[in-house]
This record gives sequence, C-alpha cells and structure tokens, in this order.
Amino acid sequence: MIDKNGKLFGKISIVDILIIFAVIIAGLFLVNRLGLFSQKGAVTNTGDKLSVTFYQEEVNSFTANNVKIDDPTTETLLNMSFGKVVDVEVGPSVSWGEDAKGNQVKSTKEGWSSIYITMETNGKLGPNGITIGGSKYYIGQFVTLRVGDSIFYGRISNAEKL
Repeated sequence: MIDKNGKLFGKISIVDILIIFAVIIAGLFLVNRLGLFSQKGAVTNTGDKLSVTFYQEEVNSFTANNVKIDDPTTETLLNMSFGKVVDVEVGPSVSWGEDAKGNQVKSTKEGWSSIYITMETNGKLGPNGITIGGSKYYIGQFVTLRVGDSIFYGRISNAEKL
C-alpha cells in the first residue's frame, strides 16, 4: 500500500491526502456557515412578539415599490427568518456629499428612494440586543435583508415589544 517514498499505491503521498482532506473540511464548513443546505431559522412561538424596523437610505425606487405587506423577510447571513412585513414607508433617498465649501450636505437622487420596512416576528428584546431564533442582532447593525423577491442592504433602526 504505502511504498518507501511515503506514497499510497506509488502515486499519492500522505501529505497530498491530508491537504485534500483539509480542503474538503474547509469547504463543508463554509457551505454550512453560509446556510446553503440548512433550513432557515424558523420564527417560532417562543419569546415575545416583536416589531423590528429596517432602514435603507438609498435603494432603486422600483425595488422599494416592490415590497408588499405580508411579504416574508429573511436575514441572509444566517438565513434567519425575520417574520413578515407589516408596514412599509418609502420616501426620498438620502445621499450625503460635500458642497463647494467642504460641508456635508444631504440631497436626493432621482429614481432612488429610502425605505423603512417594519416586520413582525417572535424573539427576545433585551438590554444586550434582539435575539431572533437563537441569533443576536443589534440596533444599528448592518444586515442584508431579503423581502419577498427583493434584497436590501441597510440597518436595523428600531425594535420594540408588542
């Protein structure tokens, strides 16, 4: 089986096998971490009923207008369900830049909007954040949120117990 040069069947070294094994383990860890083959964290009846509000300053208007009440919401990193949409507020986009004097000024862009998405979910609201399905989230935390068939990149702006 293993010859005097340390090769299995005279072709593959033990080191090669260990490297291939390490790459396979790292790949499986990555797939598991991204949640590609795991079920979504379900919103269970444990905990309190929470209202969580998400905010994005600038999103294409057609994407913002695609959000509907009762659309399912999922945080993409941990593939965690955030329940369903109960309120949507679309407003003018918020874009920051410098004026001629170097001062930061707020402006809007045509074809872009800001959006507040309020979701209803089950979880725990505590002094150290919001726990939804065993995962911890914080006010001001940047999250990638799937809503229906759209995706948003923004922050959790508010959470309260209902």
